[in-house]
Amino acid sequence: MSDCKNEDTHELLSLSNELDDNSPIILNPAIPIHKAVIKRLLNLSGKTEKTHPRLFQHVEDGASSKPNSDTAQQLHIVDSGADTCGRATARVWHHHADGSLMSGSLALAMDPDTGEILAQGYGNRVGGGLTPAATRTASAKPAPANVRTIGFSHTVPESGAAPQFALVSNVQPAALNVQTVPATIDAPKIIHTGNGYIEIGLGRQQTGVDLDYFYPQDTNNTPILLVPFVGNVNTQQPLNHVDPNTGNFTQGLGLTTRLYSVTGKSYSQHESSQSITSQVTGNTSTNVVSWSYPFNANDDSTSLQYQPLAAARDTVSAFFFQFVIPVNNIAAPTFTFNVCSYDWPEQPSVNCVQIANLKFWWHCVAADAAVTLEDGSHSPLEQVDNTKRVRTAHGGGLGVEATTRGLHKVAGSDNPLDAVLELHTRSGFNVILTGGHPVMTPNGLVHACDLKQGMPVITEEGVDSVVFCQPSDYDGVFCNLKLVDEHDRRAGLGGTVGTFFVNGIAVGDFESMETARHANTHSLDYMLPRLSEEWHQDYASTLRMIHEDNAKYGTSY
Repeated sequence: MSDCKNEDTHELLSLSNELDDNSPIILNPAIPIHKAVIKRLLNLSGKTEKTHPRLFQHVEDGASSKPNSDTAQQLHIVDSGADTCGRATARVWHHHADGSLMSGSLALAMDPDTGEILAQGYGNRVGGGLTPAATRTASAKPAPANVRTIGFSHTVPESGAAPQFALVSNVQPAALNVQTVPATIDAPKIIHTGNGYIEIGLGRQQTGVDLDYFYPQDTNNTPILLVPFVGNVNTQQPLNHVDPNTGNFTQGLGLTTRLYSVTGKSYSQHESSQSITSQVTGNTSTNVVSWSYPFNANDDSTSLQYQPLAAARDTVSAFFFQFVIPVNNIAAPTFTFNVCSYDWPEQPSVNCVQIANLKFWWHCVAADAAVTLEDGSHSPLEQVDNTKRVRTAHGGGLGVEATTRGLHKVAGSDNPLDAVLELHTRSGFNVILTGGHPVMTPNGLVHACDLKQGMPVITEEGVDSVVFCQPSDYDGVFCNLKLVDEHDRRAGLGGTVGTFFVNGIAVGDFESMETARHANTHSLDYMLPRLSEEWHQDYASTLRMIHEDNAKYGTSY
């Protein structure tokens, strides 16, 4: 991240002034002003013709592609204004629902009159998912009364494809005063799990204390995503348009909420509706606004409801909820307050509260496969719950902390990770599993879709070899385990990579699936043979930037 620069931003300011607040547009490098803005913003994102030659060549040629749908590419400003020290700050989230080879986002806080850049920051990601960016606190300048926030994203959908570019902007008051807005978030929050995620079980009975919230949905269908959300905020100014009898807002209240999968390519969005609005009330005597979408294991309708995810492979999700509250203030007739998941370790504005990311539990080995328990006995995978301990490929046993269960639908997908495969070994072991499920080898975890004939795999009898791993027409239920429970953590096993035996073949648990995917997409040895040569330099440079940010800021993208 370079320091803020007072370079010419005339074209950027001119273009952003033409945009409606918070309404992103697709940038076309064939249009001269778009080309100039794209180049300027790529440079501010730390990219040059030398580090990303193919990306810049596409821009120079005026070449770009469009998302497959209007909702495929999402670019949103999730926070802007002043932090508690009065410095300008902004946060932008970019997500591409179609998945991406590599992507980047940029957040700028500017003086809306002069175009001076007051704060900036960028983020990069490989392998799809959410790409957040937050302005860097250390180099941020004082915020003026109003702040122009710019969000920019660039995405390479797949190897050989032209990139996509988008821009979003808004102007809003920095803050009424530089103080933290009094707010309380009662839900969602970490209750039992003791780790960095708020864990929500879907299609599971409420047994044990391995998850924070349980919703017993029909597990024969893809679960609806449910989030309990309860809290309040003191706007510190008179509320407007509140019914004195009910506390409901009669007009002017704006609510927006979204979920983004962090590691995968799935996207779910739920916009405001009357049912959501009715669960927000205001108290005109205290200026406190409260919201209540409570957890109720017997009634799904009380919590926030989001569209179901077609695939349950990547289920860590980022949460966003924005309140635009009408207040009796001529200068600023609305008060904006946000609740969002942690992204960058930088200061948010005083009108933003950050919470832990969400993790939804519910797949990826055939449900009737036999699991070897710690005592050597066997149990069908779908009958293994968090009262059991399983034998691991590393010796000894691990406790089951959570289970997942669901259908695996692959229709219309050409992604090998989405395939259903049948694996057979030379010694006669076999199992049906999804292409993205990791299988244990002497060299570590390997996605099932990457197994070739003759490759070594670990079984209960030792090292074996693959006879074939080919597509299967199995369309039944799949299950998975999340290993390492509270007993294991107390024993110092908190960082253990979870493995277990199914039908005698060693596979990874839920957490190891993301570990394997992350390791592959962050490995040049793995990725370069799978990329067209024209993108080799760009991909290598993006990985270098990610690794530098990881070392400097403690991020993990």
